[in-house]
Amino acid sequence: MAEGGIPAQTIAHLCERLSITKGSFYHHFTSLADFRQQLLAYWEAGQEAALEATSGDAAEWVAPATSPIDAAVRAWGQSDETAAAAQGRVDALRLKVASKELRAAGVAADRARSLANLGLAILIGAQTAGAGWDRKTRRGLVEEYQRAVATAVAEAGPAKPAARRKA
Repeated sequence: MAEGGIPAQTIAHLCERLSITKGSFYHHFTSLADFRQQLLAYWEAGQEAALEATSGDAAEWVAPATSPIDAAVRAWGQSDETAAAAQGRVDALRLKVASKELRAAGVAADRARSLANLGLAILIGAQTAGAGWDRKTRRGLVEEYQRAVATAVAEAGPAKPAARRKA
């Protein structure tokens, strides 16, 4: 996908690229549509695992999500409802994780949502700009976002412990 996007994902091309027979392909997948569905599920599960493994740094999730495969899935979502739905779920989780981390660091809810959305906008821009943004430009935007998050956290002061609920 990173090399040619969805148009390159034909059974013949996949078999050639992976040095497998069509019989082997059909042993694992019922059709090209089944392969694509399983590919999306695999990608989505990987994104969820990566987001759940963040270290508590509210800006961490923006930088690694600019891989060519992520960009290919976002492009695929422009013409495929299933891919768009998977992308939407991952983006919603990204926003949830970033907002949660910012709130845990003491940032007010409105600002946390704004910063999370800003991070997602940078990520989407990086994924869709392709060659229009070189590595230095992408890195500069991510670093600027990380500074904005650090400033918001510093301005919020020490995080307040979560209120205990009565049993």
